[in-house]
Amino acid sequence: LPQGAMEKAAAAAAEEEPEEAWAWTWGAGTDGQLGNGGFQDHHLPQALLLPPRCRGRVSFVAGGGAHAIALTSDGEVFTWGRGTHGQLGHGNIENIPHPKSVKFFENYTVTCVSTGWNHSGFATDSGQLFMCGDGSFGQLGTGDNQSRNLPFEATSFTTKHVEKLAFGMRHSLVLLKGGELYAIGAYRHQKCDPTVSENAVARQLNLTTASSIHHEPSSASNLAKVPSIHGQQVTQIAAGTEHSALVTESGALFTWGWGEHGQLGLGDTCDQVVPQRVNLGDEGSRSYASLGVYCGSGFTVAVSQA
Repeated sequence: LPQGAMEKAAAAAAEEEPEEAWAWTWGAGTDGQLGNGGFQDHHLPQALLLPPRCRGRVSFVAGGGAHAIALTSDGEVFTWGRGTHGQLGHGNIENIPHPKSVKFFENYTVTCVSTGWNHSGFATDSGQLFMCGDGSFGQLGTGDNQSRNLPFEATSFTTKHVEKLAFGMRHSLVLLKGGELYAIGAYRHQKCDPTVSENAVARQLNLTTASSIHHEPSSASNLAKVPSIHGQQVTQIAAGTEHSALVTESGALFTWGWGEHGQLGLGDTCDQVVPQRVNLGDEGSRSYASLGVYCGSGFTVAVSQA
């Protein structure tokens, strides 16, 4: 062998050799969403591996309908699973059964990710928002209903600093630095705001001085600042399949969207087009200084962290 060939071969092999397991997956795997290299269901935990060239430890994982995103402490992004709408961000519509680095973000530091049923979002440390996947309900925030197989900067937010994301089945919540909140896409029975045109663009949640919140339609090129509730900013957001929740900095909880199973916590099963205040105790619409909220498919969990 030529001089150095053995060393190069060993280095290449080491690069492909996976590191020790950092997570485990099990359940449905026919789209590759378990990330273990196969397309089969598994009834027992399977090791999920990343290549050693990964720059940092995994700090967060988001799971969509049948795809997932892993974010490392250094801002590197890996995706795997179903890619039929381009939601993996690799420039194709293939299913990938193992974590694969999203090359698009090689020169970015991603700080927040979220997954919908078939769409994905990525926010960077500079506040940029990139989206890919199914856009047929306007959930990508690009001002149209086109799907994209590479991350594409959401035109609705090019002049904004995006800080947090929470995606549902066909809708996306985008929280800006400073507490402004936008919702894009569609719920089960209506668009996120019924006054928005069929080609959904960003809609602003206008936090009034009353104890309720209402939507105001807004175009992608003319987004007004959001006033707050008695000076309060939105600090937490969550999206279920077809409902959403937010928490203000004082710990007030609001929900809206699909309510068929009582998941809005309002004492009924009605859908709500606009956010409604949730009563968390016997003291009226009780607030908690530190509150976390999480939404699933037809249910909601609020956790007092104080």
